[in-house]
Amino acid sequence: MTEVVSSILGPLVEKFTSSAVEEIQLVCGVKDDREKLKSTLKFIQTVLADAEQKQIKDEAVRLWLLKLKTFCYDAEDVLDEFEARALWRRARSTGHFTLKRKVRSMSSWITKFILHFKMAHEMKELRERLDWIDKERAQFNLSNTVYEKTIVPRRKTHSFVPTSNVIGRNEEKENIIEFLRTSDDARDENIAVLPIIGMGGIGKTTLTKLVYDDERVEEHFENNQVWLFMPLEFEIKKIIKDIIKSLSERDLMTSFISSEAKSLSGEANFDNWSIDMLQNHLRNLVENRRCLFVMDDVWEMRKEDWLELRDLLGGLSKGSKVIVTSRHQAIADMMGTVPSLKLANLSKENSMTLFVKYSFHQGQEKNHPDLMEIGKEIVSKCGGNPKALKNLGCLLYSTNNRSDWEDVRDNEMWQLESDILPSLRISYDLMPSHLKQCFACCSIFPKNYKFLSFDMIQLWISNGFIQSSGNNQDPEKIGRQYLEELISRSFFDVVEETYPALSFEMHDLIYELAISVGQTESSNMKVRIQDISRRVRHISFPNLSDVPKDELRGYLGKLNSRVRTIMCEGLGSSDSEVFFLEKCISRFKHMRVLSLKDSGFDLLPSSIGGLKHLRHLSLRGNGKIKKLPKSVCELLNLQTLDVAGCDGLEELPANIKNMISLRFLWITTKQQRFPDSGLGCLTSLQWLFITECEYLEALFDDIQSLTSLRKLVIGGCPELASLPQGIKNLKALEDLLIADCQSLRLPEEESNEPRSTLRLKGFRFEELPEIVSLPGWLEGSASTLQRIGIEDCPNLRELPEWLPNCSSLRTLEIEDCPELSSLPDGVRLIPTLTELRISYCEKLSSCGEEDD
Repeated sequence: MTEVVSSILGPLVEKFTSSAVEEIQLVCGVKDDREKLKSTLKFIQTVLADAEQKQIKDEAVRLWLLKLKTFCYDAEDVLDEFEARALWRRARSTGHFTLKRKVRSMSSWITKFILHFKMAHEMKELRERLDWIDKERAQFNLSNTVYEKTIVPRRKTHSFVPTSNVIGRNEEKENIIEFLRTSDDARDENIAVLPIIGMGGIGKTTLTKLVYDDERVEEHFENNQVWLFMPLEFEIKKIIKDIIKSLSERDLMTSFISSEAKSLSGEANFDNWSIDMLQNHLRNLVENRRCLFVMDDVWEMRKEDWLELRDLLGGLSKGSKVIVTSRHQAIADMMGTVPSLKLANLSKENSMTLFVKYSFHQGQEKNHPDLMEIGKEIVSKCGGNPKALKNLGCLLYSTNNRSDWEDVRDNEMWQLESDILPSLRISYDLMPSHLKQCFACCSIFPKNYKFLSFDMIQLWISNGFIQSSGNNQDPEKIGRQYLEELISRSFFDVVEETYPALSFEMHDLIYELAISVGQTESSNMKVRIQDISRRVRHISFPNLSDVPKDELRGYLGKLNSRVRTIMCEGLGSSDSEVFFLEKCISRFKHMRVLSLKDSGFDLLPSSIGGLKHLRHLSLRGNGKIKKLPKSVCELLNLQTLDVAGCDGLEELPANIKNMISLRFLWITTKQQRFPDSGLGCLTSLQWLFITECEYLEALFDDIQSLTSLRKLVIGGCPELASLPQGIKNLKALEDLLIADCQSLRLPEEESNEPRSTLRLKGFRFEELPEIVSLPGWLEGSASTLQRIGIEDCPNLRELPEWLPNCSSLRTLEIEDCPELSSLPDGVRLIPTLTELRISYCEKLSSCGEEDD
């Protein structure tokens, strides 16, 4: 276990020079304490790299770093208090801030005096604490000439090897496919089970995915395939739900089942179904079907649970199969009906081939014989583990510096005994400190979690993990760079790119690494109540519906009151769950992130307005909540408000315009239109999603006031008839996505109006039956457009003549536009165009213009 402080201390030093702190020092008399704190922190900053490297062998240094980290967090809370007060004063001085509080002048003066006294006392206390920490530092003889050891990308990262190009597993793949396609009618069991066993990272899941996606397998099982990500603790009810959901979704796509069954499959998570109802429905669903089930990464399984599930699948046709992947032979012995496939480590030859694929651009290894020699030694230390080879290969792809390769080869981590692969720990230790902090926070999510890029980036921003380095770059763009670097280092695996977002996941070994390095600050409560360190600042909770209120009270009381992140998905409206939410809001006043996705409570406590440090509030997927309390508009620091999927929400708060720090807003409401001087006042807004607004007929006319808006997504609004004219004057807008708006007609440019000032990088139109041609105001983006996507626009007849002038266009995708009869001359000759995909456009096809 090691402590990373440099990523926290740097931003803290910058906060001491902020205008808010300078403003407070004038009225609180804290200038001397502030200057002393700043100078001491700057000195400690010079020796941090040495301390962070020495802590591996010196426990005393690690404990000192822990004290310093705790101090940094507490100091940041105090400075954020200053900034919150300054923000409130600035908001009160603006004309549109309408929250009025009548306070007698004498009472107001006394309140300010008490506040200033409190702030001065806290600054003095911080200075005295830091003095003691600095005195302790002196005993460690830390050097200011040691620098942070990192490997930073110095050249563009490559696209990684696709799964179909896996090294050294072709024989196993073919053997598994032969087993799956072979029917043995003499066998007693209705369903045959093949266990695939091996150590973590050996490639069990990768091999199984290769088999699962093979065309021969899909044809044999007629697409009746189910992939189950197994939880750490087997829950048969959840597994049955997942099987039903997966099979039902496939049936809906292929029209295999009746309308009655379709309605059943649409039941939201089957939450109200008893186990008997689920079992009966599953039996009906699998009857006489040949299916393939993959149970990936089984950790625990009681024999009685397995027998119950196996019996439920007993109505399947002969030839149905199950593949089980696990690290444990005991699982294979209990579940398997055929001998286990034990995956061996890769051979030295295959190991080197795989490592080279990830560590060099194709063919470039020949130019670096010295690095290849070091690489052979690194490969031998990986023991033939594909995940280790890939991870270190991705790390070293970033550099041709011989000393960087030698640092990996000679790293002390190879000698440490740990459950975590040394190669993964080395990759983590050689990351810049700001990436370590972002990665470690991922441990609060459950295993096999599917992340969305903008969710992760907003989480990092809200917790202050994004470092601007004084270049004034938008934190969203810096966060995207962080994410891409973690992907390039093989810490995240991309699952899908769905414009304008990216979905990704963590390999289970990477997830274990995140838990290991994040355990002092982050905790994912896998069981309902467990012991936890008071140092934890980021925490997620499981289902709390059956936890007694007294038990919750005692548990929450043990947590540090300075918790910053609380996640609790699926929070209901039972007494204990209502108590939990109210207690969190009242106790954790320094909370930055409150995520309550997929919950079912109908009232958010009005006390939410007291969380003046809150940056991120997510209620996504709560269909029961009808109103937000007025006090939510007092959250002046709030940067992310997510009410997507809150289809019972009648309207947004009237004073939403007061939320002047909002940067990300995702809306689902029942209102018909948004009032002017509301959303248009949110001038800090960067991302705006308006989705599933069933009754929305119009947006807001002052949309052009959103001068910082970069991403605009409008989808699932069937009554929306038009967009405001001001949309064409959003100068900062980079991406526009409009989808599933059945009545929408896009505004044209009037001849007597100024030309559009849009400079889009990409747009995508889907399921817009009313558009016949693209609006003229898009032409202003001809020189900046890089991506264009048009799908399921049945009445689109033509593309604009200016399309060949898109001098930066890289991707053009057109699908399901049956009335589109031709492409403008010269489209195929655009020099920057690297991807042209046209499909299901019948009139284009008849003209010989359709591409795959």
